[in-house]
Formats: sequence, structure tokens, C-alpha cells
Amino acid sequence: MVSILEKHVNGSWWYHPGDTYDNLEMAKKGYQEFWGKYHPERNVKFFEHEEPLNQEIATCTIDCKVFHFGGKIFWPKSRKGEYLKS
Repeated sequence: MVSILEKHVNGSWWYHPGDTYDNLEMAKKGYQEFWGKYHPERNVKFFEHEEPLNQEIATCTIDCKVFHFGGKIFWPKSRKGEYLKS
């Protein structure tokens, strides 16, 4: 699966629930339908992973190994993923 991560001003990458797709082609289409249409100035990355990210709350990461929010870890580094070239 492939998720869209949005870069914030502090350098962290944010994942928003629902921004996960079956493959890169579908993720790029999803990007065009929302981020590219409403927020084209925002920097995004495509993140490929095997296990789903949290779908209940937006989470952030610096290293794409640990996704957290408010001090609680929602996706630990034991789960693997990698950036894809956009």
C-alpha cells in the first residue's frame, strides 16, 4: 500500500487518515484529486508500506519509522516502509 505524507513547517511528515491507496498510481490520482487541487503548494511524499497506518487520527513522523501524535505511538518502527520517488 502507498500513503501520502504532507510536510509541515517543522520538518515532520503528517499522515491524514484516508490517504492510503493500493498502489502508487492510485495514490498519485488521490493526490491530484485533493492535495494537488486544494493545496498544490504543500510538499508531499509517497510512502510505501506493508501494514496500514492508523485510520483514527492524523499522525506525524520524522523518520517514517515511528508515527505518533500527542506522545502516543500509533505505528512503531518495527513495521517497515519506504519513501517512493514522486
